[in-house]
Amino acid sequence: MECNSSQSSAVTIKTVPCAPQNVDAHVNCAAGHTSVSWELSEGAISYIATAEGSNVQQCSANQTMCDITDLSCGETYTITVRAHDDYCDSAESRSVTMKTVSCIPQNLNTQLDCNTNDASVSWADTKGAVSYTATAEASDGHTASCDTASRQCQITNLHCGQMYNVTLTALDGVCDSSASSVLKFNTAPCGPQNIDTELNCETKNTMVSWEKREGALWYVLFADGDDGHVTQCNTTETSCEFMDLHCSQMYLITVTAMDGSCQSVNTSIIETETAPCPPQNVQADIDAVTASVTWEPSNLTVSYTATAEGSDGHTATCSTSETNCVIPDLHCSQMYNISVLAFGENCSSIQSSSYAIWTAPCAPDEVIVNVDCNSNRAVVSWGRTDGAVSYEVTAEGSDGHNHSYNTTETRYEILDLHCGQSYNITVTTLSYSRNGFSSTSVQTQTAPCIPENLKAELNCDSNAVSFSWVDAEGAKFYIVTAQDSQRVTTLLNTSDTKAQIPNLQCGEYYTISVLAVDNFCKSPRSAVANVHAAPCTSEIISAYVDCDANTAMVSWELNNGSNFYIATAAGIEGDTHSCSARDETCEIFDLQCGQLYNLTVVAVNEMCNSSESSAKYLQAVPCPPEYLEASVDCANDSMLLSWGHSDTAISYMAFVNASDEDLLYCDTTNTSCYIQNLRCATKYNISVYAFDGICTSMLNSSYEVGTVPCIPEGIQVILSPASNGVQDIDVSWKISHCAEEYQVDVEGQIEGDPFSLYSLRSYWTARTFFQFPIPCSSTYNISVTARNPTGISSPSNPLTGYTVPCSPSNLTTSLENDTLNISWTESVNATKYIVYAVSNSERSELCRTTSLFCKTPNVQKDTIEIVALNSAGESETLEVSFLQAKMKTDSPNDPFPPTFVQDSSSPPEVFY
Repeated sequence: MECNSSQSSAVTIKTVPCAPQNVDAHVNCAAGHTSVSWELSEGAISYIATAEGSNVQQCSANQTMCDITDLSCGETYTITVRAHDDYCDSAESRSVTMKTVSCIPQNLNTQLDCNTNDASVSWADTKGAVSYTATAEASDGHTASCDTASRQCQITNLHCGQMYNVTLTALDGVCDSSASSVLKFNTAPCGPQNIDTELNCETKNTMVSWEKREGALWYVLFADGDDGHVTQCNTTETSCEFMDLHCSQMYLITVTAMDGSCQSVNTSIIETETAPCPPQNVQADIDAVTASVTWEPSNLTVSYTATAEGSDGHTATCSTSETNCVIPDLHCSQMYNISVLAFGENCSSIQSSSYAIWTAPCAPDEVIVNVDCNSNRAVVSWGRTDGAVSYEVTAEGSDGHNHSYNTTETRYEILDLHCGQSYNITVTTLSYSRNGFSSTSVQTQTAPCIPENLKAELNCDSNAVSFSWVDAEGAKFYIVTAQDSQRVTTLLNTSDTKAQIPNLQCGEYYTISVLAVDNFCKSPRSAVANVHAAPCTSEIISAYVDCDANTAMVSWELNNGSNFYIATAAGIEGDTHSCSARDETCEIFDLQCGQLYNLTVVAVNEMCNSSESSAKYLQAVPCPPEYLEASVDCANDSMLLSWGHSDTAISYMAFVNASDEDLLYCDTTNTSCYIQNLRCATKYNISVYAFDGICTSMLNSSYEVGTVPCIPEGIQVILSPASNGVQDIDVSWKISHCAEEYQVDVEGQIEGDPFSLYSLRSYWTARTFFQFPIPCSSTYNISVTARNPTGISSPSNPLTGYTVPCSPSNLTTSLENDTLNISWTESVNATKYIVYAVSNSERSELCRTTSLFCKTPNVQKDTIEIVALNSAGESETLEVSFLQAKMKTDSPNDPFPPTFVQDSSSPPEVFY
């Protein structure tokens, strides 16, 4: 049996507080601490919240929340809460995890792209940050930003010329960190605006100005001219002056703002033109006092002004848009310096180089004219004029007669004035260009003319003479003078133009002359009229033939009272010739060759003839031979001459004369002869003379004959490239004198074979060149022959040579140890060979040799080519094709590598 005691007195106990439930923690972004909250725990008097991470921090509270401070930024913390009573702590609550606010970003950096004005912002890695926002704020209030999850981003569309403050905020998805420290940077300066240019017309310098823009510390200007000229200007101001721009050019001027780090993104450009260049090659022609000015055009010129500045201070101009103009009304006798200004849209050029000219000299003054009555000469004098290099004296007569003369003196004597005329005399100054001005004309009168056509008619029966004359220009009256052989003179004044003298003495000689008189002068004595009675008969003293002229030289006795004598030669065949003379000799011309003549003489005065003299007989020179013929013997360089018989001739002489005065002749009594030692290509003039023992015949006509052409010389050949085994040879030679046609002969041997000969001949041609096709590897002997109607020349000295070699044949190739062996058969007349490798259409030389083989390292190739050469040129190319392929062999050291032998029948293919 079991028994229970009575219940003891009761004791009250209290258990530990329960662990807090529903613990929650969040970051207070504004305050920067962590707030922890939980539900009320039974039995708890107070609570302690603990955050464990990179450090440990706590907070306590009597309520169900508290704030934990001083946590590290950007860290993850584990938070628990304990409930506490007076004696015990509860178990830890279930933990919660949280992240603190991200740290403030550090090491902020910016880099500006000067070309785009975009800023690249970078920074160090920031704890707790999930993303970042970079914000740039300009001094003009402009704000721009960029967002990124990486450690850099780019801020675009920044304003030019601004200072920006950059801050960076780290974002963690809950809170934003405090902004980073401020980083300052400047954007590229703004491009200059409102650019303007001003051309200084005095200095020809160009001033460029613009508006100042934000951010610019200085400016760089470039001027780029159409002629390629470039110049630069740097300044801290808002204007810059270009002093070295070329004239007459359009310039593109760029202005760029600089700040030491960047230049402005947008460069400002303006086009401007410089002052025109001074016109070049200024020239002027002067016509009296008018200057025609020309010059070369100047670029960018609107108009020109030519200025003439005279040595007397006078100035004249002309303006034009062309390159020439005329300046009229210049002062005479002045030197003018002519220059030209070119005008552009805004300014003129500097003055061009001056061109000096003289205007026409002024007209001379103080012109004085004095006439000499005896000679009818006028002496003209005047004062010297500045600028005159000569003077032209002009006399204009009332009968239309004009006289002019150019002189450098200030005095001139006019010798050929017409008698009895009124003359207007002027003096004109002349310059080098023949320009000048004429003086006021001076009028003067010349002496009366000599009375002319004084005629006397003698009545041989009464011995009375009547005479008359033509009225003389300028005459008021006449003085007639008659003088006989005894010097007895008779004077007669008359205003008529006729007079008479009766009862002349037989055989007496009278000389009659007339003077014309005006108010001041007398004319010279007229031509005299000789009057006398019929003269006595004159006898022939001598007569002979002039052999050179075939004329008769006759002389006789002189008689008183005879004015002249007539000698007559009458031939037995009726041929008659005569001559007259005032003395005792005359020459009778035009005698007929081979004729016998009867000679007589008659004395003659103005009215009467004497009786004939006794006759004498005279033989004329022999007649020249006729029917002259010449036959050239080309074989022995001789000529046979023949001609007809000449009456009265007893012998003949033939002359053969070349153009270079080489004279050949023969002397014979026959009517033919031979001429030896003729030269080729020579024109000969042939003449034959007859001889009668006293005289040689006159030359009637000459006969011209030519010899065969000379042997052609200067033979040359031009060799064309060979084609299809044939080479064209162009043969040329110098012109052979007297040749009309040529023929070319070509002979030779083909490929050194004495049985392979060829012979070619051209047709006759007037050209001095001919073309022949000659086989390759052949020799040639070329000669040229000329001909004309007289005959054919001898062949020229042969020109020898040979053509290009034929293409090599039997080309053999083999490859051994990566060495390519190449051989071929000799090409006749070849002096060396060249082997080429061709790959991808590019040719490279493998070897050059005088042998018939060569070795060369193996190279990449599609074909192998070989040519033969000599002094005549290069043969046609022989070509071998190679197809690259692998060749399988049992041994890598195959002693029998593949080979290929090439004949000339077809292109080869080689496999290896």
